[in-house]
Amino acid sequence: MSKVYRVFVEKKKQFSVETNEIFHSIKNELKIENLKSLRLVNRYDIQGVNEETLEKGIDIILSEPMVDNVYQTLELTNEHVFGIEYLPGQYDQRADACEQCFQLLTGENSVKVKCAKIIIVNNEVSLDEVESIKKYLINPVDQRVASLDMPTHLTSISSEISLVPTIDGFIS
Repeated sequence: MSKVYRVFVEKKKQFSVETNEIFHSIKNELKIENLKSLRLVNRYDIQGVNEETLEKGIDIILSEPMVDNVYQTLELTNEHVFGIEYLPGQYDQRADACEQCFQLLTGENSVKVKCAKIIIVNNEVSLDEVESIKKYLINPVDQRVASLDMPTHLTSISSEISLVPTIDGFIS
């Protein structure tokens, strides 16, 4: 099994439209006065490529060098951090597009990509306020809180589907 690489991509301050929209939405809708800063970072976990291919892919698939900052690790100092990802089985357009692009770049079908949005807020925000931000941003129908741990592999574990029980004589 090949190595899993993790890449973080964040829009530069002057291009971070989505981040500004989320920040102002939280300030206005949730009335969180202690919210002074918010960062939105796209996290990509990639498996099935080598380092050379990953380096090529960072600038042409995962980011736009003129408007994005790319990190291998996130430097955090006393900030609240959580991630948002799609539930297993839900379609993740960003991950699918990245997988297809890496597959075109490598000619291999074994490339797997998992994406998450990492939200970073300043430490003055209370834990209760962080929970309300999570509830506000995460649609529980198709999203969940993402683990911040580095995965060892990206292959999805398919669960065994059991037969639906049949009840004979239910109507009578």
